[in-house]
Amino acid sequence: MTLPNFIVIGVAKAGTTSLHRYLDQHPQVFMCPVKETNFFAYADAYDGMRVGEKDPPLPARFHVKTLEAYKALFEGVTDEIAIGEASPRYFGCPTAPQRIRECIPDVKLVVSLRNPADRAFSGFLMRVRRGRATMKIRERLTPESHHVREGFYYHWLKRYFDMFPKHQIKVCIFEDFKEDSNKVVLDLFDFLGVSTNFVPDTSIRHNPAGVPKFRWLNRLFFDSTFIRTAKAVLPGSAQRMAKRVRQLNLEAPPKFPADLRAELLKLYREDIRKLETLLDRDLSVWLNAT
Repeated sequence: MTLPNFIVIGVAKAGTTSLHRYLDQHPQVFMCPVKETNFFAYADAYDGMRVGEKDPPLPARFHVKTLEAYKALFEGVTDEIAIGEASPRYFGCPTAPQRIRECIPDVKLVVSLRNPADRAFSGFLMRVRRGRATMKIRERLTPESHHVREGFYYHWLKRYFDMFPKHQIKVCIFEDFKEDSNKVVLDLFDFLGVSTNFVPDTSIRHNPAGVPKFRWLNRLFFDSTFIRTAKAVLPGSAQRMAKRVRQLNLEAPPKFPADLRAELLKLYREDIRKLETLLDRDLSVWLNAT
């Protein structure tokens, strides 16, 4: 049975959903139909280990728990060259690097990194969008909050560099992706060994930021029980209508307070410098950002 030969390992809120969709367009690429299988993170959840700076997720929320079930997700592979999945949870998962190496040592790893301050704000907005937080920005983005702590990338990324050869790891910068999505995706095609003559449609921005107009309605749309029930009993047309209503319930998010953003970037400065050394790459686009 087939296993993936590449994995998008994160980070969350750095364009991984768009990367998944754009890569999936290529005829020589098979993307797992389940985004975020989280298979290699299940053992940590089962053992009650923290993932990144968050509390451990509940094992019941993992639907792919065995290698057999994981392999079954790739039964649709035919003659594709690149076979992949995307699970941003792997980036901050304590034992995911070791488990991935033990299972598929030659796998290629794709990482998308974003200005950590902007990523923290985007993560906060996602929790607001899902009804899990209120619009109290300064109370939610303190140095102790998991949104902020997850932006210290160096420690988590170094574990992958310690376990995998550099040529198996491709690091993308979200700001480059935002400026020229096609260029970044074509570069990924080259990394994955598929034809770079195929030009994907990157005009659609997936999973954009937004905050709910009516929180009660949004909580319903993001309720896991409601989602499972809707998928089980509603026809496709009704499910598509529900998604449109969910989108209509969103409005433009507030601006990131400039002074708070500057404070967070100051907090991240040392970690960004260490990351520059690890990647041998200039990240002044983050430090000089306004």
